[in-house]
Parts: sequence; C-alpha cells; structure tokens
Amino acid sequence: MKLPRLLYSLLFALLPVGGVSTPASADEMLGEPHFMPRPDIHRPAPGNLHLRSVLVAGEEAFDGTEFSVWREQPDAYGKMRQTLMAQSGPQAAADFELSPGRYRLQVRNDAVQLERTIDIPTDAALATEVVLDAGELTLWAVIDDSGTPAEAAWFRILRDETDAFGRPTQVQVAGRGYGEQARFVLPAGDYTAEARFGDAELRLPVRVDAGARSEQTLDLQAGRIEVTATMEEGGAALSGVEFTIQPVDGTADALTLTSGDNDTTVAFILPHGDYSVRATLDHAAHESVVRVQAGENQQIEIPLQAAAVTVYATLAGDSDALLDSAFDVVPADASPAALTAEARGPDHMARFVVPAGVHRVVARHGESVGSADIEVAPGESRTLAIDLAAGRVTLALHGQRGGQASPYTWFSVYRIDRDASGRERRRRVYNEGYYASTDVVLPAGDYIAFARSDDQRAERAFHVNPGGDVQIELVAAQQR
Repeated sequence: MKLPRLLYSLLFALLPVGGVSTPASADEMLGEPHFMPRPDIHRPAPGNLHLRSVLVAGEEAFDGTEFSVWREQPDAYGKMRQTLMAQSGPQAAADFELSPGRYRLQVRNDAVQLERTIDIPTDAALATEVVLDAGELTLWAVIDDSGTPAEAAWFRILRDETDAFGRPTQVQVAGRGYGEQARFVLPAGDYTAEARFGDAELRLPVRVDAGARSEQTLDLQAGRIEVTATMEEGGAALSGVEFTIQPVDGTADALTLTSGDNDTTVAFILPHGDYSVRATLDHAAHESVVRVQAGENQQIEIPLQAAAVTVYATLAGDSDALLDSAFDVVPADASPAALTAEARGPDHMARFVVPAGVHRVVARHGESVGSADIEVAPGESRTLAIDLAAGRVTLALHGQRGGQASPYTWFSVYRIDRDASGRERRRRVYNEGYYASTDVVLPAGDYIAFARSDDQRAERAFHVNPGGDVQIELVAAQQR
C-alpha cells in the first residue's frame, strides 16, 4: 500500500504551483479566446549568430531570404576548402550556433545575392542586419484595355549588359510563371520587364528602387484564334493539318503547327493585327487573312477546296490489288512513268488529298508502271484502280523437267525491245537471288529468263500477257 502513495506524492510535486487547474471542455473553448502559456517564445533566441534580412537599413524584416554560412577548413588531404557550416531559409531571420571565428555569409532572396565576411566573437553573440538594397516588383499581364487577365503568362526580368566583345546585350535576371501575375525581388536598378502569353510578347522598361514595392501591368493587346480546316466550306474538321501563320506585313518569321491525329483544332494567341493563315494537308493548301482583335476569341474555318482519292494497282482489269506498289500524284501533263520523291509505298493502296481539278495518279510495281487521270470536286471521296497491263511470272530452276526446284538459285530477267532500226535490244529488269523460286510482276511483253546455281544453268524466252499468271520452268543443263 505504500508504493501507490509514493507515486501519488511524486505526481503532485510535478504539478504547477498554485494548485491543479481543471481544463475547460472542448465545447466551452470553441469560439472563445483563451489563455495558452507558451514559455518557449519568451526565451532568448538560441545561438551566437543572429541574422535578419531587410530591403533597406532600418526597415522591418523581409521574408523569403536564404542564409548560408561557410568556413574555410582543410579537407582530408590538408587542402583548404570552403565548407558549409549552417544553412536556413527561406525566411526573414535565422539563428545559428557556431564556433567563434571568421566565416563567409551568403544571402539570397530571389534575384538578390550578397556575400560578406563576418567574425563571431568569443565571448558574445553577433547580431547582423543584412541589407538587401533591393525592391519588390509585381508584374501583371492582361490582354486588352478592360484588364482581361492573361491567365498563363510567363514573365522575365532582363538587364542590359555587354558581352565579352563589348557589344550590348540583355541577360535574364529572373523568370517565372505560368499565371496572370508574378512577384520579383530585385536589386535596385533599371530593368526590362517581359511578359509572354501564347505567341504574344511585350517588353517595358521598369525601375526598381531600394525598399520600394511597385507594380507594373503589361497589356499584351492579344486575342485568341482557333483554326480548323475542312475539305469544303461547312464540311467536317480535318486532323493532321499543318497550319502556318505570319503577320501580313512580314515583320516576323512564320510559325508552323500541326494538329494531331486525334485533334482538329490549333489555337494561337496573337497580338492584335492582320495575319496570313495557311492550311496544308497533303497536296491541298489554302490561305486566308485573319484580323485578330485584342481580348476576342475567334473560330476560323479554312476550306481547302479539296478531295480525297484512294488508289490501288491491279495487274489488269478488275483483278485484286497488288501488294508493295508505289503511288504518286503528279501534274496532269507529266510523264505517265513519273514518280516524285514524295511517292507513297510500298503498300497495297494509298490515300491522297488533292485540290479540286484534274490530276494524274501514277502507280508502279517493279518495272510495271500505269497512270490514270481523275477529276475531283471539293468534298469528294473517290477510289481509283490503275491497270498496270502486267502479268505475274513464277520462275524456278529444275535439274530435269518435272523435277524438284533447285535451291539457292540466282535469277535474271531481260526484256526484249527493238530500237528505231529494228534491232533487238535486251534490258535487264530483274536480278535477284538466292531462292528456290521467285515471283516477278512484269509489264506485258517478251522476256528472257536466266537461272544459275552452283552447278546448273538455264535460260528460257517467254511472253507476258496482261493479267496473266504463269509458271516458267527453266530446265538446267549440267555444267562441266
């Protein structure tokens, strides 16, 4: 029975002098000011180095400052190096406990950076007021005279300097966004303030005085346009369109953006004025002039006055589409065999977007080339089959008639033509191997096929008819 009484006596001795206070209930404390003792705030600040940042001497403490204290000390090899001893912030003041001696103090607040040497005495604390000699500048960005905010503007502060060659230049001191306003702490001096919103930019000279808090509004006088392209006026919006925009007076370089595969609209934020907007999709393009008004949001439709043409190639007539063909659209007066560097394929078909009018569509499969002219109107979607007037030939080398094909055979095919004098001329149109057999698509005409392997060789003349599908057996003669 003595142990519980002893514990009770110890607990009673630890209670505050003046008796035991009964805490009020939560309901009684809610909404009413009450006494809450905090002895820690009445104690002197700890440490022997007390730092306080101010914009100018004698002002109240200025928040947002980072404090770093460095000291020169030997490293593991005895070489003297600057060592970080203490760090604090961002805040208005900092307290450190350091050994007496000499230190380097570094202070930073936004674009303000200071460095000084301090000496901490042996028998006292050092209280230092760090004068930033700076001012506070708040920038606002709007897009019209009524003050409509530029809600995602990027702000920069630039300072005039000279480069290594003595030429005038501007360097960025600070930058931040994206929002309608930004706050900067800057050393006293003259600067250029810049705001960017979309493709609109404005620069203004600003003056920052030590200890001053100033504001500057940058009116970009900008508007927003959302551009779409259609095949014809009032048609469905197209994806994958390339839009190029430039001031009509040519005072700036052109800007090019492409809508994504799943997007049909491209948006621009531009300073007020007249712009040339060009929409390009494949072979079709159209240009319009747009007037951008400050603070306005416009939807612009650019009709390409174009049509879609899907093309495939056949051996002849209504046969199936050939795989691995190349396709192109060329001027109507171009050579039927012409293919440009922008040809599509190899593929079984291709789709082109072309301006309304007459066009020549070319298809090539190996040596076989065909073309067809087509006339299209705005908004049309057409399918075109191109007859190559060709046949398919399967070549194989056999040791004897009806025998098994010889593997690892090299095949060469020559077309037989005649020159203006009627003399026979041979032109090689196929030269590949090593296969047991090979399929070749050839234009209608006369040919000679050669096949050779390690110990066998054969040749044979044959004729190709449009749409034909023949197998040519080359029977080998034994080589000695």
